[in-house]
Amino acid sequence: MTDVEHWIWLVLAFSPGSPKPCRLAEVLGGAKAVYQADEKALAASGICTAHDLELLRPHGLEKAQRIVEHCLARGYDICTLADASYPARLKEIHAPPAVLYVMGRLPTDDTLCVAMVGARHVTDYGAAAAERLAMGLAHVGVGVVSGMAAGVDTHAHKGALKGGGKTYAVLGCGLDTVYPSSNRELHRLIAKNGAVLSEYPPDAGPDRHHFPVRNRIIAGLSAGTVVVEAGRKSGSLITAGQALEMGRDVFAVPGSIFSPMSEGTNQLLREGAKPACGVVDILEEYPAMVAQTLSVEQAAPAQQSFSQMAGHAAEHPGKAAAAAADRPPEPQASPKRPVAGLDDVQRAVYALMDGSPRHVDELAVRANLPPAQVLAVLTVLEIQGLVRSEPGRRFCSV
Repeated sequence: MTDVEHWIWLVLAFSPGSPKPCRLAEVLGGAKAVYQADEKALAASGICTAHDLELLRPHGLEKAQRIVEHCLARGYDICTLADASYPARLKEIHAPPAVLYVMGRLPTDDTLCVAMVGARHVTDYGAAAAERLAMGLAHVGVGVVSGMAAGVDTHAHKGALKGGGKTYAVLGCGLDTVYPSSNRELHRLIAKNGAVLSEYPPDAGPDRHHFPVRNRIIAGLSAGTVVVEAGRKSGSLITAGQALEMGRDVFAVPGSIFSPMSEGTNQLLREGAKPACGVVDILEEYPAMVAQTLSVEQAAPAQQSFSQMAGHAAEHPGKAAAAAADRPPEPQASPKRPVAGLDDVQRAVYALMDGSPRHVDELAVRANLPPAQVLAVLTVLEIQGLVRSEPGRRFCSV
């Protein structure tokens, strides 16, 4: 038996989001010490109620062992609060997750991360804002954190991938579940270029109450949280509130006074959130961290566009990088030309595209492929800048 199993056992005894597993481990000297402690020692900690003692009384590690074996078989990593790879910023919050299940690599402590959240039923304006901001942040080495939900989350992750950077998806379910299922290819790409992570065991489903609980992890991993588009009762406002409680920055993208989907963000602005009208507005709050990120990531492709700005960047690294990030992306290759790097299936789907939006099902019929496979191909083509998504699962070339 390993200490990892004791951590999992301890977390399973309490509800997700509870601060007690970490507090008990801190007071008693680790998860294994909690496991070995008798009822008298647990009661003396001053943390456990009588109900908590009932929860901790079962002492079998069999379920924890099965979870570890499942993770090993699937290639998932397990990161506990005691591990050196556990994000330092996340340790600072009120109820840090004692166990994280991870596909990919967690951000290092010297990585500047910014959360980006918003409405699931996003407008064209919100989608474009999320992608543009995330692309610019990723372009200068900032990690973009979101929840891989439909809407703003999805566009934030796609924007970060288009910017050639790292992005981190915090799930409200276990790693075995892709939710929404339409993000299966995006799920794979995020794990390859950042991490997909969850505090829930791998087989946990996307229960509704999981999502507000996981929001504290999105805010906790990040120096600041950007709310792109949100209605008056949007769940993303919960994330913004948690960020404020943690002493982190909150940004909001201004929206039309006539749009219900901007009522939440405009309210945040009235309450003192900083307007995020461009990447500069975000990065100028973290000049030292941006300078450090740029020095660490010198070999990254994103740095090539800053070579002509080296002199100015030395004096004002945050603003110089931000100004470059705010520039419009370079025009993509014409869709009428052959595109290198595509496999046979990707070329076949791409050949069916033109400037008119076409539904996934139509493309699947024309390509004689399953819709799920076509959607995965379109996700890759979109991140490569070859196609653009439109509302209603329709796509066109750019």
